[in-house]
Amino acid sequence: MYYSVIGILALLILMIENQDIFLNRNKISEIPVWKVYRRFLFSVLAYYFTDIIWGILEYYKMAKPLFADTSIYFLTMAAGILFWTQYVITYLEEKNKFAKFYLYAGRILALAVSVLTVLNIFIPLTFTVDDECVYRALPLRYVLLLAQIVLLVMLSDNSHITIHRRKITGIKIQRNRIISNFSLLRAFFLAIQLWFTYLPMYSIAYLLGTCLLRAVVIASEKEEYRAELADAEKIKTLKQSISALLDNM
Repeated sequence: MYYSVIGILALLILMIENQDIFLNRNKISEIPVWKVYRRFLFSVLAYYFTDIIWGILEYYKMAKPLFADTSIYFLTMAAGILFWTQYVITYLEEKNKFAKFYLYAGRILALAVSVLTVLNIFIPLTFTVDDECVYRALPLRYVLLLAQIVLLVMLSDNSHITIHRRKITGIKIQRNRIISNFSLLRAFFLAIQLWFTYLPMYSIAYLLGTCLLRAVVIASEKEEYRAELADAEKIKTLKQSISALLDNM
């Protein structure tokens, strides 16, 4: 039961910090980068629910429901991979070869997780749950986690190279730095998850990562959006003044 505590705390923090995004206040989802980020947050939300339920089912030793919940757990993981890679490319506004590679790698990995999860229902490939409700991770589960770690490290390394070798300034540097830090943070906790199956490291990685994004990335995006609205309002006021001046001539 203690396993679920981390998930519950993470769920509450996610909903409190991002209620404006979940509720789509000020039509945030109309902005492409926010639209993708909102999808990512919903996938994280779904993951937290499955992780919380997992701890409860494991505590009460409900084998079949635990197997079903673990399958959904992996599917929400796949959704998180898919929407996170989409968000990164949209946020960084990259259109180079690495961006395409990372985008397609995320799609392929998400598809692989989904397909293996479905196949696992019939043939044990990624995990098993025996009659005594003991969860056992199989080799392919470690492969999938390792693939995510490699992808995250590659993204962090690319962002680091972009900062130091390409001529970028201002907001571009900040965006690449945040993505690099987030990727390393998640890779670190996923590496721990490889060895400690019964610790909710994936949830902790999401918790710390989304808090970091909220504190820095989303705050800066809001400021940019407000600045754009202010500029638009100034232009509108100027046009109205010019129009009024012309009418009086």
